[in-house]
Amino acid sequence: MSKPRKRKAVYYAHAMCMYGHPAESFELQFIRASFPGHRVINPATYGQDPNKRRDVLGFCFRLVESSEGVVFSRLLGKITAGVGAEVNHALSLSMPVFELKTWRLSMEEWTLKRIERPVRFIARDATIALYREYESQ
Repeated sequence: MSKPRKRKAVYYAHAMCMYGHPAESFELQFIRASFPGHRVINPATYGQDPNKRRDVLGFCFRLVESSEGVVFSRLLGKITAGVGAEVNHALSLSMPVFELKTWRLSMEEWTLKRIERPVRFIARDATIALYREYESQ
C-alpha cells in the first residue's frame, strides 16, 4: 500500500494585525485561486500553539521551511518586521517568493510579483506603530 501524497503548500506571510480581518480572507481567496492544488499555510491558525507562543519567529520559520514557497503582503505599503524576516528566510533557502500586489480594489486586478532579492523592512517598534494605525482605520 502506498503512502498518500502530501499536498503542496504555500506559506502566507502577512502582518499579525490582519489575522481575522476581511482583508486576510480576500488575500487567502486570491492565493488559493493562484495556487490550485496547494494548501495555504496561514500562521494565524496557530495562534494558540504553545510552540508559537514561546518563539513566534522560529515557529514561523519552521512553517516557511515546510512549504514550497511564500506569498507575502504589505501593510499600508510597508513590509513589517516579521513578514520581512520570513521572506528573507525563504529567499536564503532559495525558495520562490511572491509579493501579493493588492493595489487595486478589484481582485481581478491583483497580481503576484516574483521577488528574488532580500527585502528591506521596518523595525519591530515601527511595525507595532503601523499595527495601531491599521487598526484605527
